[in-house]
Amino acid sequence: MIAIDISDEKLEFAKQLGADMTMNAAKEEIVKQLRKLGGAHVAVVTSAAKAAYDQAFSGVRSGGTLMVVGMPAEDLSFPAIMMREMNIMSTATGTREDMREVLDLAAAGRVKCKVETRPLEAVNEVFDEMRRAKITGRIVLTM
Repeated sequence: MIAIDISDEKLEFAKQLGADMTMNAAKEEIVKQLRKLGGAHVAVVTSAAKAAYDQAFSGVRSGGTLMVVGMPAEDLSFPAIMMREMNIMSTATGTREDMREVLDLAAAGRVKCKVETRPLEAVNEVFDEMRRAKITGRIVLTM
């Protein structure tokens, strides 16, 4: 499991959650590193940044899968001629069976979440942190 992000803080959090390796896309040549490792079997992109998809597409091995989860603001397009086969899949929402499987994982203690609560009055501060990509995990606003 390789976690890729542009924030060292979030990469450290990924290590704490069990990532075997981390790469900072702002400081390293991600595609070259992934190719040296043989390419990713599966790349799950949760970012809304088109650059993340471009890197993931180029870093997936022949026969691998690119999973589109994040919602980029611009249309995604991939080169037609790459001299390799690849699956490109996307999901907007999960099925009931997906939900059951995730709940089973959580019940088995295999899902690790970082959740922080803050008062509703801090909503503007939370939005500011979101815009600056300074939130690691999830924040729940309480009444």
